[in-house]
Amino acid sequence: MSAPGGERIEIVRATQEHVPKILELARSRSLQGADPAAASQEGFLVSEYTEEVYRAQVVRAEHFYVAVKGPDVLAFLLAYSDERIEQDEWLNRRIKTTLGSFLVIKQVCVARDAARQGVASLLYHHVLEQWTSSPVIAAVVSEPPNQASTRFHRKLGFEELTRLRPPDGRLRTVWVWRKPRESMLQAQYAIAVDLYKHEDNTNWNKLTNFLYITAGLAATLAFVLGKDGAQSEGVARGIGVIITVVGFASALAFAVMLRFGRRYLQARKSAVVDLEEHMAWHGGQRIVGRQVADPGAAWLHSSPTGLVMMLLPAFVSLCWVAMLAVLIAA
Repeated sequence: MSAPGGERIEIVRATQEHVPKILELARSRSLQGADPAAASQEGFLVSEYTEEVYRAQVVRAEHFYVAVKGPDVLAFLLAYSDERIEQDEWLNRRIKTTLGSFLVIKQVCVARDAARQGVASLLYHHVLEQWTSSPVIAAVVSEPPNQASTRFHRKLGFEELTRLRPPDGRLRTVWVWRKPRESMLQAQYAIAVDLYKHEDNTNWNKLTNFLYITAGLAATLAFVLGKDGAQSEGVARGIGVIITVVGFASALAFAVMLRFGRRYLQARKSAVVDLEEHMAWHGGQRIVGRQVADPGAAWLHSSPTGLVMMLLPAFVSLCWVAMLAVLIAA
């Protein structure tokens, strides 16, 4: 990878000579003494490792790499397998009891002047290309939220596994990366599509039922207020008020149901699109997610039909309110 200025960024195994610069880089990203709001956006470290710890990890860790450009250390990544976990690593031992074997990315840190240049991704891919035998995890601090790290792991295809609070009191979100298994992706895709279709059909059924109920109430109201309806005008008006109130309540209820039904549908659609993104890397084609990112294709993210479906009951509820006002004023 070529860096600005023409020099090439190289990923090399960390050595004892790199440790002073690694320590300096880690301290520059420490949460201690930093503004939490700024650190949340830029990323931070909470493990206050000493020089002795880094020197020991140079020898001990299976994956300890630095990104260098000439004599400068731009970033480093420290990772090791569950076999190298220390006794005092409560979080990793807790994960091991459930997940089994894994590789933990303990620290990744990029110099501020090298941020947003793909250096961290370069380090991660260097590790992920080598490690295929078991899941790769990364525990990201959630208090305060490390939003930069969260965005980064999502971008690389990590999924949220769980949230745990170690003895240090800081909540961690544990992210996991697994080598995709095509058979599992296909099975999950079929389930995701079925759920998407189910939510879509459910919304249309809700709208159909709403129209039936509205038509029935409107016909009943017309009959009651007509010449063949109730003999007493007062009785007819009273029944009419009851019908309009029921109609308004029905329209309001369906408006709420369709609003949240539309949200559920969008969530199911997002799940399908995410799975298609994974499958596209393994020979699949984007179907639901096709052209979503194209200019002028914002309507593909959220169908206007869904908006009309949601607004129709709201409009009908206003009509019922207007009818109620007419009956009361008459």
